[in-house]
Amino acid sequence: MAAATPLPMPLQEAIDKFVAWGVQRMQTEQDDTKITAPLYHYTDGRGLKGMLESGHVWFTDYRHMNDPSELTHGMDIACDVAQQLSTGADASVRSFLELFAGLFRHHNFAGRLEFYIASFSRARDDLGQWRAYADNGRGFAVGFAPRLFDIVKPRPGRLSEFLGPVRYKVDEVQARHEEALGEAVEIFSDAVDANAGLVGNKAILDQFIDEFVREIIAQPLIWNCLTSKHPAYEHEQELRLMIMGAQKALAPHVTTRLRGSEIVPYIDHQMSLRKPHNIAEIVLGPAAHADAERTVRTMLRSLDLDPDIIEVGRSDIPYRAL
Repeated sequence: MAAATPLPMPLQEAIDKFVAWGVQRMQTEQDDTKITAPLYHYTDGRGLKGMLESGHVWFTDYRHMNDPSELTHGMDIACDVAQQLSTGADASVRSFLELFAGLFRHHNFAGRLEFYIASFSRARDDLGQWRAYADNGRGFAVGFAPRLFDIVKPRPGRLSEFLGPVRYKVDEVQARHEEALGEAVEIFSDAVDANAGLVGNKAILDQFIDEFVREIIAQPLIWNCLTSKHPAYEHEQELRLMIMGAQKALAPHVTTRLRGSEIVPYIDHQMSLRKPHNIAEIVLGPAAHADAERTVRTMLRSLDLDPDIIEVGRSDIPYRAL
């Protein structure tokens, strides 16, 4: 298949301007997400032992997360924003936003772009997460030291990580989409107005719209959607570490595990958990065995981890697992 004819330089520069804006916006979010207290990962006994033995964390395929509306919740809100922005707009902007709404659907990029997520919580002792992720209260919440979330340029051979807090309030999710789509529309409109001779050629205009829209989808709209969830999950106070990329690029790093009869793809990602002080605390669930504190310390010693520098506590929630 022949390569597409390059866009005229003034139109390509408009797309590049938006890409630079998106990169800077994402970097600002990263910089603003400064972690100053431990973040907690809720898990069962098998998960705790696996993390402590390996020093690794599993990043799970987003399609196997607990929220069945992962990604699509934010996508639906983005399409609503696009429809609102198109009201009263001129024909070229309407075409621009209509193509965006048509393309910004999960089935259009599933199988090409992949997203793997490791979930952490600001909440140290949350009943909903004990029930959902920690063996119905019998498991553990592992407190990860703040320095583990300092995102730095990856070393050669190491996948890039992105950190972001999850937004739950619909108005916050909508505002992020409005900011990105509003910026895109402004840059697009300015380019069309300044290059009437070029965009008078329908083939060039259609190509400009198509290439611009695909850049909006690739970043920052996907990022916005990956860091938004239904308001029902607000109690989780989630922050996400994410690995994103083309399917072919990530495929060598992906393996699978069983969860009951479900086959779950994941990436086993090194996080230096065995270094002193990187695990700040292990919290026992509200339904953990009465002897669990002693056995956790025994496990730490058996794995050559110093039990004196990892605090072991217990949930304060009264709860009896059935």
